[in-house]
Amino acid sequence: MFSTKSLQFALTKRLTVMISLFWIAGSLLADFTMYHEMQEVFDSSLVKSAYRYAPLIDDYLIHNGSDSQTVVVKSPEPGEIRTGDRGEGEDEIGTDYLMYQVRDVSGRLLLRSANAEQEPFSAPLLEGFHTDDDFRIYSAVVHDGTRVIQVAESLNHRHEALIASVSAQFLPIILLIPAVIIGIIFAVRQGLQPVRRVRDDIEARSEGNLSPIEQDDAPDEIHTMITAVNRLMEKLDAALRAERTFTAHSAHELRTPIAAALAQTQRLLLELPADHPGLKRAQQTEESLKRLSRLSEKLLQLARAEAGVGTSPTGKNQKLGTTLGLVIDDLERVSDGAGRIEWDGKNAAELNANIDVDAFAICMRNLIENALKHGKDDSPVVIEIKGSNVIRVSNGGDVVDPRDMTELTARFKRAQTKARGAGLGLSIVETIMQNTGGKLTLSSPRPDHADGFMAELWLHQS
Repeated sequence: MFSTKSLQFALTKRLTVMISLFWIAGSLLADFTMYHEMQEVFDSSLVKSAYRYAPLIDDYLIHNGSDSQTVVVKSPEPGEIRTGDRGEGEDEIGTDYLMYQVRDVSGRLLLRSANAEQEPFSAPLLEGFHTDDDFRIYSAVVHDGTRVIQVAESLNHRHEALIASVSAQFLPIILLIPAVIIGIIFAVRQGLQPVRRVRDDIEARSEGNLSPIEQDDAPDEIHTMITAVNRLMEKLDAALRAERTFTAHSAHELRTPIAAALAQTQRLLLELPADHPGLKRAQQTEESLKRLSRLSEKLLQLARAEAGVGTSPTGKNQKLGTTLGLVIDDLERVSDGAGRIEWDGKNAAELNANIDVDAFAICMRNLIENALKHGKDDSPVVIEIKGSNVIRVSNGGDVVDPRDMTELTARFKRAQTKARGAGLGLSIVETIMQNTGGKLTLSSPRPDHADGFMAELWLHQS
């Protein structure tokens, strides 16, 4: 999910950015509207205050007026406790943001509130609004046009009120954005669940599993893609089946003529005198036919391995000790294996795994043949059974270059050695292990030795 190339990351990022931009744009539009509405409310309060003050001011001037100096109306101190008008409790008097001045038509200052400036406002003595650098002022002409009441409000107060309102609106947005991001992550993750199931289905498949991908709950956006992949896998499966069939049939059909040719060549060798000039060519022909016979056998095994042979036909663990003994006895009869194979069969009875006995025999025959071919002639091939499902086949010899170790299970890949072989044995074993859920591990040098090679089979048990 945190990969920058992830579809979930891209959707989460784009949805978050888009929602945030729309949210901010909507908030700015709301703030613009709120600003104008607040200005109207503030202006309305100035107008209403001016005309509400008018009769009170007339009465106050009658009783307290002075022709020689300006009268200052005393205001309650901030924080002073006064009884509510309806006796419903006590209200704390805070800062009064409105101030007023009363002037006559000549401009003389008759009366002002305690929080108003001593100098007259800069607004003209005309009905209406006026704004200077510090105040928003409304002038009301009253008392038959002989008196002007000017009510003012500080612009700083208006700006503070606007900032407080905007902050009150944006603060929840800032706090909610992380919650929105988390919600988007969970929503996108849930929405991509079908895509993730398809991905997991493909990742869980082995190399030989080309069965169609299930798409019952796949969304429309990837339904056609899955259909295309299924068609591609059908074509690939058909091509691989044709290739395996051709390989198996070719190897099978070649066995009889190769065996006949080899028998005729060996008979010819017996009939030729020791000094015959064609004896050496007949021996070379025999060796070539033997290599061709081994190659056809390996190709037949590879075709069976790639066809999916492997797991037990019963689906349960099979006892493998007897099969291993038969393979070892057969290999001990050939010239390479005579007297070189060492193994302790006391744990063979415990050996069992969910694998077909023929597939197991193919694996063990290839591993032991590989050890006999590439090991030292004077070094034994040691077969060890560890527990009930682990088999080790090790031999002495040169250490394999670490750069070649990772490629030994590839087809026709051989290490730097003079021993003859097709380079298919370990590839066949690796394929069967993948089919059965087992594992093949290779080590060079052998554990606790400075030389040699070891192959270890971890067989799958049900």
